[in-house]
Amino acid sequence: MSLTVSQTADNSQKSMVPEGPNVARCTAVIDLGTQTTEWKGEKKVNRKVLLSWEFPECTAVFSEEEGPQPLGRSLHYNASLHEKSTLRKHLVAWRGQQFTDQELKGFSLTKVLGHPCLATIEHVTKQDGSKTDKITSVGKLPKGLTCPEQVNEPYAYSIEEHPKNWDRLPNWVKETIQKSPEFQGVTNTAPAPVQADEEETEECPF
Repeated sequence: MSLTVSQTADNSQKSMVPEGPNVARCTAVIDLGTQTTEWKGEKKVNRKVLLSWEFPECTAVFSEEEGPQPLGRSLHYNASLHEKSTLRKHLVAWRGQQFTDQELKGFSLTKVLGHPCLATIEHVTKQDGSKTDKITSVGKLPKGLTCPEQVNEPYAYSIEEHPKNWDRLPNWVKETIQKSPEFQGVTNTAPAPVQADEEETEECPF
């Protein structure tokens, strides 16, 4: 699969994952704590998680020392397996089977770490006229399709286990987590400013 490059409104270039289905592999599962979001004027408070994937067939050079590296993309989810939740829909499609009643009582998201999937990408135009890409769905790899070996070591971050893997989080993720009451309770601190970042079988894989 080729790398697609788009020119943003400020004439800088952004490496984009091609539109349509792409092979990807889960690299991170991150507990964001309880977050307040607003949609159409309505504020909602939910426990959130962030899942990240690398796209090994779509690369860019971020530093000359490391050479080409896979592009990475993430999705925010409500931390819920409610029957209408996006997280549950994506996991069911990814697993290729429904959850059992026992699993619905408590499923560890760390089970998805390192597992490949087929992620569908859509290119969208932002309000400033620039282009970006986003994951619209994830599913199980079709029979016969393989994903290259993982490049980035997978990891998980849980606020309750802080500071384990805290140093691996991007700064923008740290900033989000620091706003949560769970983080402030564990660390007994108020939010601090953070510098901005620029073989497959038919069995259920997890």
